[in-house]
Amino acid sequence: MKSLSKAVAMASLLSAGVMGAQVANAEVSASVGIASAYLWRGQDLSASSDGVESNGAVPAFSGSLDYSNESGLYAGIWTSSGDFGSGTETDLYVGFAGEAGSIGYDISYATYLYTGEDDIDDVAEVIVGVSTDAFGAKVYIPTDSDADYTYITLGAGMGDYSFTLGANTGTDAGDYTHADVSYAYNEKLSFTYSQVLSEDTEDAIDSGGIFVVSYSLPIE
Repeated sequence: MKSLSKAVAMASLLSAGVMGAQVANAEVSASVGIASAYLWRGQDLSASSDGVESNGAVPAFSGSLDYSNESGLYAGIWTSSGDFGSGTETDLYVGFAGEAGSIGYDISYATYLYTGEDDIDDVAEVIVGVSTDAFGAKVYIPTDSDADYTYITLGAGMGDYSFTLGANTGTDAGDYTHADVSYAYNEKLSFTYSQVLSEDTEDAIDSGGIFVVSYSLPIE
């Protein structure tokens, strides 16, 4: 998320009339962060790629810029280093979130762009989520007809602790499940432990457990 104009360009996927009516209620936020490793769906992407080990832990630096308004519309850009195989990753996303009674919902479209030398295709997903005060679930569905996977998460929160169970099914990344436990020390500093619970993949996933320290700083 490098500039406000990029966020506005994402949001312009909706009609100009809607945007014009709600611009007074718009909110823009930005942040930068650092993590001790690039944790992605139960995998440490800073550690290895296609069986090739890196030279050790690689911190991941990230930045984001988000736009939202009171209607529930949001859009943003997030970019991060630290992926050993795929290089810098930039995510563009636009979505709509709201509530129906006591149930929250969130529907978004995201595309993931990579700069690495590995033969990594850009990926796009439709993400559908539902939530209550303490529990939530999300389904990540690729938009490419050649992609063969579905990723599902179930989450729960209790005070400063959060718990996530993730399951990937399909041939693209194999079948595996993982569990994450996170503790938010404060609004900026958090700790996460991720453990692969089961796997059935051609390329074995490191199941020894991953501990990640993350620090995020909002830009005022």
